[in-house]
Amino acid sequence: ERVRHRYNIPNSVNVNLNAIPDPPLGQKPSEKHAKLVHLAIAGSPNLRLSLGEIYHAIQERFPYYKNLTNKKWQGSIRHMLSLKAEFIQIPRPVTEPGSGNYWSLDMNMTGDKRVRKR
Repeated sequence: ERVRHRYNIPNSVNVNLNAIPDPPLGQKPSEKHAKLVHLAIAGSPNLRLSLGEIYHAIQERFPYYKNLTNKKWQGSIRHMLSLKAEFIQIPRPVTEPGSGNYWSLDMNMTGDKRVRKR
């Protein structure tokens, strides 16, 4: 519900990447990467996604990202996930296949940057 409220998504629309209107064919969506990741995670069944699943969800919804030859956008998403405190890492259980952690939302956070360790 916090994602719905944050992005003013009407109650009649599901909270997922389909809540974003289609951009013109072949063009990049105007939304920021943080919003794309929020909606991808919020629309997932367990409210958590691995980094690869985040990429896949965005590419499936917006062919612009699938057709790019350079993957700088993926680096931007990785950087943003590690920078913003509202995205939290959940360790992957050892019983589940795959590598890496899951990413989820901590909607109590406002998006402020993480405190740097010195």
